[in-house]
Amino acid sequence: MAKVLLPKDALQRIKLGQAFAEYDIIRNDHELFVTTPATLSALNLDSSNCFFVGRRGAGKTAITFEVERRFSRTINIVPQIFDLLKLPLDHEQFLDTRQRPFKSLMHSMERALIDEVIKTWVTEGNLSFEKTSDTIRRERSLIEDCDFDQRVLNLTEEIFDAYTKDNDKLWLRQISRSKNLIAEINQIPAIAPLNYVLLIDRLDESWDGSNSAIICLMALMHATVRLIASTKHVKPYVFIRENIYDRIRSLDNEFSRLETSVVFLDWSPEKLIELVERRLVKPFTTKPKLGGEAWECFFEPEGLKTSASSVMSLCQNRPRDILMLASYAIDSAINHGNQKVKDSDMEVASKRYSTSRLKDLGDEYSENYPNISLVLEYFFGLGNEYTLVAIEDFIQKLLVTESISKYCRAWFYDHTTPFRFVEVLYGIGFLGIRRKKEVEYKESGKDSNAKPSFDNSSTFFIHPTYHEALNLQPLLLKDLRDETQLKNEGILEDLPDAFNRDEYKEALQGTLDNLRTLPKGHSGAREFEEIIGSIIKLCFFRSLTNVQPRARDLEGTSIRDWVASNRAPDGFWEVIRNKYGSTQIVWECKNYDVLKSDDFHQINYYLNDTFGRFGIIAFRGEEMKQNYYRHISNIINRNKSGIVVVLTQKDLEVFLRQAIKGAFKESHLQDKYDQTIRQIS
Repeated sequence: MAKVLLPKDALQRIKLGQAFAEYDIIRNDHELFVTTPATLSALNLDSSNCFFVGRRGAGKTAITFEVERRFSRTINIVPQIFDLLKLPLDHEQFLDTRQRPFKSLMHSMERALIDEVIKTWVTEGNLSFEKTSDTIRRERSLIEDCDFDQRVLNLTEEIFDAYTKDNDKLWLRQISRSKNLIAEINQIPAIAPLNYVLLIDRLDESWDGSNSAIICLMALMHATVRLIASTKHVKPYVFIRENIYDRIRSLDNEFSRLETSVVFLDWSPEKLIELVERRLVKPFTTKPKLGGEAWECFFEPEGLKTSASSVMSLCQNRPRDILMLASYAIDSAINHGNQKVKDSDMEVASKRYSTSRLKDLGDEYSENYPNISLVLEYFFGLGNEYTLVAIEDFIQKLLVTESISKYCRAWFYDHTTPFRFVEVLYGIGFLGIRRKKEVEYKESGKDSNAKPSFDNSSTFFIHPTYHEALNLQPLLLKDLRDETQLKNEGILEDLPDAFNRDEYKEALQGTLDNLRTLPKGHSGAREFEEIIGSIIKLCFFRSLTNVQPRARDLEGTSIRDWVASNRAPDGFWEVIRNKYGSTQIVWECKNYDVLKSDDFHQINYYLNDTFGRFGIIAFRGEEMKQNYYRHISNIINRNKSGIVVVLTQKDLEVFLRQAIKGAFKESHLQDKYDQTIRQIS
């Protein structure tokens, strides 16, 4: 059969979609979904697998969309509890999962999940409190009046109050409640309308990375395993980032209970090519075949860098990476008037992609290794391959570097032997170990406790993804001489204007301290405005620029809000600009903990075609009330003005804590936006 001939403007017709599944076209077009072993496991409701683990961008959220599409009885839970719940005891007391402190937390999580399913049954008319058992009726207020997070807070407060006061009878009663609930719901016939899948996703985006957060997640995971084993009515799926999973694996003394229920999100090169090809051919009536032919219709077949294998070598087997790199290459081809992607386009794309991935790597592992991006950037301008001696020389130079001692001391000094240092960089996918002619990189999901094998004769190769960003030379370094100076003059030195690193970290910490200590009310209003301005400039400088105050008078008082230009090239803010026309982002500042209807009316005035139709209210409250969502719903549905996202005190602290650790993530803000959309839909 002759090859399919595509029109000359084929590249312009392509819509590869967003690299972030939360905003990707896959939400509305399931034909673009690529089936993997992890997907098949998620769609098999008889399987005992319930934990889906993968690195950032591995496709966790995409699986939730497919499960929702295939099964109508699903419940989405995006927990905020890991940042809100403060454990009443020292975290060391929770490390033994067999003891009462951890059991108390686990049973609270289990009960909260059961109540979430019962709430859905009642809402959809499948169950009536009047016709059910006493055990379920006693839960009525928790079920009807609370969401998942509020329920966990209430339950943990009750059970730990009994525990700390040595009230054993009350403690046992609380522990037994989840068992009794399971027994009662199991008495209900296991007919289809009552079997629900709980999709617990993006649970690590609203926490501070503390040991307390990890322990709460451990408790949720143990509760999940117990539920799957004890009832057919509830099937929770928990989607976890790999670096968070590694922390749990190192802490949990009964991890064997969990690991048999884990599925890792592994992608083969063939599946990644299919992912791109499905999107490439979508706009065309006559489609080239998947499996290589479609790729060659859009990428120059004679080229070396445009070959599928070459592209795969850069992308570390992650769907987000391959979509990002392919999008950059197609943009370059269109800009240069090429009908196919050429090697020169791939070179342009590789530089842009490398910079983005290097920043993302530092962000992804900042929780495990705070400010690890500082260590990575000191490879700038050196070679791409090292002997063990050269690694040791590199470490010795880092030991006398002031910024490393200041910002990486929490982990770096425990990894200053060459073997431990290599383990860290190998574990995050930055370094590979050369085996004869091949280089071995860490496989996704490979046990981080299983140490990589190498010896004094081994050499270590930096992954090709990062070569462009670090300006690496194609040479093997056998040692680093005394006169070799480490430089950090590369692309990673990404700080707001007029700040050096020390000043930037001090400004972040100072802003966080001021936010925590500032009194609420009129007297602190002006200072709160200054704090919000600082947060925009310090935490969102990559996307929001030209931050300026916009003053207005309210009852004789000068009120100052902030307006920032949205010039994001990608990610969340780019989606907001495209969807709502928001070239300018308005931030309103409210230094009190309860919002009024007037607050929503005020920001409504800003939402127009000039500014765009997206605004933010920052206030000092600790929680979102239901009437806030009603006001937002009126703005978007009744007034047709736009969308408003409300940020609490906790949200503002999350932004600052992430930046202090060297992470610049938009995921928390994405989560707030998604939560708002779901509440008002």
